[in-house]
Amino acid sequence: MTLIEVVVALLLLAVGALALAAGIAEGERARREAMLRGLALAAAETWLETWRAAPWPAEGAGAADVEWAAWRGELRWRTTHPAPCLAEARVEAGSPERPDAVVLVTRRFRERETNCGT
Repeated sequence: MTLIEVVVALLLLAVGALALAAGIAEGERARREAMLRGLALAAAETWLETWRAAPWPAEGAGAADVEWAAWRGELRWRTTHPAPCLAEARVEAGSPERPDAVVLVTRRFRERETNCGT
């Protein structure tokens, strides 16, 4: 082997090691983002389950800071009545330092009520 072949082999090995390190770093970043989005989703689902279990809701909107396990963010919600026996809630869970948010929308139908068609 000549010295040039050894240098080329070491250069190729170094480039491969750098590419592997970059792939590992990107995978860790994606894993952390997925974990935080999962926790934001759990916080939003908890709010919606509480809303569904409560008496017939009034229209309104609000926001609250939330700390859910390792996730810190803000829940923003809006409830409306698009029809006489229909209530709709939209919940956004997002972190102030990240522009991405988890958005959930659900509806409740009022049953066994006059003028509701059932």
